[in-house]
Amino acid sequence: MKIILVSLFLALLTMGAVLADSGALLSSPAPPAAVAEGTSPGERMPLPAQPIRIVAPAENAQLPALAATFVCGAVPPGGQLRINGAAVEVHPEGGFLAMVPLAPGPNLIRAELEYGGAHYELTRTIRVAEPARPAPVHPLTVEYVTPGQDQELLPGDAVTVTAKGSPGMKAYFTVSRVRKRWPMIESAETPGIYQGVYRVGAKDRLKQSRIKVTLADDRHKRRSAEAKGALSLFPGDLPVLAETVSPDAVLRAGPAVSAYDRAGYLMFPPPGTLLQLTGRNGDEYRVRLNRTRNVWVSAGQIKLLPSGTPPARVVAGSVAISAVDGRSARIRLPLGRKIPFLVAPDPGGRYLDLSLFGATSNTDLIAYAATGPIRRVQWFQDDEETYRLRIATVPRSWWGYDVRYEGNALVVELRLPPPLPAGASPLAGLAVAVDAGHSPDTGAVGVTGYLEKDANLAIALQLQKQLEAEGAKVIMIRRGDEGVPLNERPRIAWQKQADILVSIHNNSLGYGGNPLLKHGYGVYYFTPMSQALAGEIHRSYGETFGPGAAFGLRDDGLYYDNLAVTRGPQMPAVLTESAYLIHPVEEAYLRNDAFRAACAAAIRRGIERYAGRMRPVMAPAE
Repeated sequence: MKIILVSLFLALLTMGAVLADSGALLSSPAPPAAVAEGTSPGERMPLPAQPIRIVAPAENAQLPALAATFVCGAVPPGGQLRINGAAVEVHPEGGFLAMVPLAPGPNLIRAELEYGGAHYELTRTIRVAEPARPAPVHPLTVEYVTPGQDQELLPGDAVTVTAKGSPGMKAYFTVSRVRKRWPMIESAETPGIYQGVYRVGAKDRLKQSRIKVTLADDRHKRRSAEAKGALSLFPGDLPVLAETVSPDAVLRAGPAVSAYDRAGYLMFPPPGTLLQLTGRNGDEYRVRLNRTRNVWVSAGQIKLLPSGTPPARVVAGSVAISAVDGRSARIRLPLGRKIPFLVAPDPGGRYLDLSLFGATSNTDLIAYAATGPIRRVQWFQDDEETYRLRIATVPRSWWGYDVRYEGNALVVELRLPPPLPAGASPLAGLAVAVDAGHSPDTGAVGVTGYLEKDANLAIALQLQKQLEAEGAKVIMIRRGDEGVPLNERPRIAWQKQADILVSIHNNSLGYGGNPLLKHGYGVYYFTPMSQALAGEIHRSYGETFGPGAAFGLRDDGLYYDNLAVTRGPQMPAVLTESAYLIHPVEEAYLRNDAFRAACAAAIRRGIERYAGRMRPVMAPAE
């Protein structure tokens, strides 16, 4: 064992510099000195010139304004390590983790190792951003003005103007080509932050109009600054129409919060969906759904249609219900063209609401050729532009849906759990898509250099083996280091008609996290139909790794999260994070076959419980 530990460490040191994330440590005794084959007892294996390896933070890393960050990496097992003068525990496999305080500006991380009577040092320099500070009162200052992006607006639209400057001043703003001043109010919570609102008037003639903020002190001294974003009028004489062109188009709940933070996902229109545009903010267009509801779409996901293209005014015809192979129920609704739709499933599985924007009802007939899980279908005209179908269903009779256009007909497919032969395992015949996260990208990197993509695949292969032993059909999204684009992973599961999708991952943290406090296992879901499956897998993790278990893990939680791989509604889909690679104990767990098998077993048991509850049992043949 002594040879294995140091040999492993030496091999890892040759892998080169890597990026990082986070972890947390448990006490364990240091192993005795390693002895190489062909050497005398007490004679140590030769070390590289620099046996200290810091995985995170990276050299010259630029950190935000943080009070502390973590340092993790590896040294030879049994070494005595200090970081910035403080003793740091070394895991028996060489990994280490510590938190270090930070100050604004350059920070030096100094690691010192005592090993085999020799002293080694490694320094790492990082830079920490200055925290936000109030603007000075003297000299009179305006530090910034927003909006920072060009906007195209219609009369009645409102623009919020924000400025940061010297606190305690009188403030106002002007808009070029508009003869008026608008007052600004200083924030009581954050002195020096001023805000005001401009509403576009019917007679305002905006054309690359600039917003100028002015601060004035009691001595009538003034300081002004302009926003980077300019204001213009959006075309209002004719409707502006566009079509989606991207298969990954998203209609968002609002405009971008910032250049790096966009609003939440709301709708996923297929290519060719007709949209009416009513404004622009930077690289996003505002989309009109009806008189009271708007969404936003990225400019790169649409193409503008010729001027004069009329808005959609679609007539919704008769509804037909049919069954497909006993595995799904379909509702077909003919429309004149593709228009935006919003699906809202009841978390309890009692109904599914389908709202169509730009449609009027002419639904005179609803044909119940086959019903299956469908109790009834009703239509509602919520307003003159919004048509809604409510599909009332038998609870726990379906666990996914797909809404798509076939030509200009909208098809809703409710996916049913496959029937279970009497006396069979709940996993028998179940098609489970297993996605080993990442590749060719590495994902997170562990304290000794273990790559997340490799840990994910090792657990995924264990899960495949266990599921197949219970009679499940396993669809492996990847089997090795092949690269599979992120958005293709759920599509592959759907194309191969998987019943359930599980994406296997392992975790990390950003520089602002504390892996001494946050680590362990977590489970994530997105759609309401996936919550029950996620809950069963999370419960199974707790039973497997709770108090007294061979591999003890902290419960990192059950989460709703907008993750690409779990976003599709066609099947229950969850993402698991079994452990934190940046935590020395947990990275060591992940290298252990028994731990990986236990992770797979926890996931398998969760799927088994969920499937056993959802799958209808077939009556035995007479």
